[in-house]
Amino acid sequence: MSAGSRQNSPFPDYNSPCSPVLPGLSSLLEHPGVAAALDVISIMKKLGYTALIVGGAVRDILLERPVRDVDLSSDMPTDIVLEHFRAYETGKSRLFHTLCIVHQRQHLETTLFRKNHALPSGRPDQKDMKHSLFSEDARKRDFTINAMALDEKLHLLDPLHGKLDLSLKLIRAVENPRERITEDPLRMLRAVRLACELGFEIEEKTGRTISGLAPDLSGVAPERLGREILKTASLSGPQFSRGIRLLDRLGLLPVLLPEVEVLKGLSHDPGHHPEGDVFRHTLRAIQCNHLAHDSMNMALLAHDLGMANIASRHHGSGFYRGHDRAAENIIRQMGDRLRLPGRITRAMQAVAGNHMHMHGLDEMRPSKILEMVEHPHWPLLARVSICDHAARGEEQGKLQQKKIKRALKKIRPLLNEATGQARPVVNGRQVMQAAGIPPGPLVGMIIRETTVWARDNGIKDQNLILDYARNLARDLHTSQRSEVRGQ
Repeated sequence: MSAGSRQNSPFPDYNSPCSPVLPGLSSLLEHPGVAAALDVISIMKKLGYTALIVGGAVRDILLERPVRDVDLSSDMPTDIVLEHFRAYETGKSRLFHTLCIVHQRQHLETTLFRKNHALPSGRPDQKDMKHSLFSEDARKRDFTINAMALDEKLHLLDPLHGKLDLSLKLIRAVENPRERITEDPLRMLRAVRLACELGFEIEEKTGRTISGLAPDLSGVAPERLGREILKTASLSGPQFSRGIRLLDRLGLLPVLLPEVEVLKGLSHDPGHHPEGDVFRHTLRAIQCNHLAHDSMNMALLAHDLGMANIASRHHGSGFYRGHDRAAENIIRQMGDRLRLPGRITRAMQAVAGNHMHMHGLDEMRPSKILEMVEHPHWPLLARVSICDHAARGEEQGKLQQKKIKRALKKIRPLLNEATGQARPVVNGRQVMQAAGIPPGPLVGMIIRETTVWARDNGIKDQNLILDYARNLARDLHTSQRSEVRGQ
């Protein structure tokens, strides 16, 4: 957008009066976070200070999206805040003069206005004070759509035309993209996440700057990178897939996720994978997930990571036998590098290590199907498997769903109707009585092996089951005695 079009914009600059309250904003008083924030602003005003609702909450209000966290900016020093409000420090307290005020059971992150120079001498009136303070504050924020504020009357302060960029669906860095990104290179990932979350595009100059500064991402603390990845992975599959594409287009992928970057160009048999190479297959599989679920999106992203490892040892074969197990170690290293939570890393490893078993699930023995179903990550594994197949075409996804249903039908008679859990075909008392053995680990071993034998062979006759348990006990007992003699 040209400078002239900004000058002729109907939206106010920071010297203009606040724009009037927007239609429907009065209903925001029912939002507990907004109501608590307005009360804090009122209290601060009575004490002679200025405060505004700022950041993502204002953006989401204007987009009529659900408002999650409500943040404030104020000129009240932190020591004065602590005198008048119940508040606690956050990880950003010392660096950004931030406290979290607890008011009306709401937690409101409150930061001192960002400014480069002192305010004019003398105390201007409240209206001028708001504009003076926020005009400086806004220029230190990341993107124009996050550089807006609401006052106590829900009037909009928009010195950098963030509302206009909302209407244009643009993520635009505030004023000088290089300065904003250099201040905090994580903003490059935040731009990608916001573009995916809101369905916006990254403004051209901002995008070029991100591409030029992509290597700077390596200097960001690993845990911050990991948290930002998971925020994007918490979106729907199509949004997360777009996020990975944007990372690739902007040159951020090899810096952030080198494990994913190396999947590009790894060939697949086009007869089985018309969607393209392993990288394209991965993106397509993620896109087939319509749930907003961080574990599932991360598991889909990682399920074929082992293929690069196999390809390095068997170059050009197009076959990646053993890639499921190879991925587990890669995922562990990736989780350590990005400080990912254990629940995420474990889910990724479980899916990568077991997803190949899902191809022939309905042809497995009942005991093996039960073993899969009883895995703590079974629901995730089943969903990922469907997306993995759907990446090759919608019909393939439907066929996999049918396979899973057939497999579950196969084990239904083996499940307890009340609990839905698998039940053993004999209990400990029956085994001890039939085999004449005392309580101990041997009893549990006989129950497990007898149950597997009966399930896989469709044996329901209790006499045959007890005979098997009795013979198994004798064989195991004889084997143990032989081992003792050998020692």
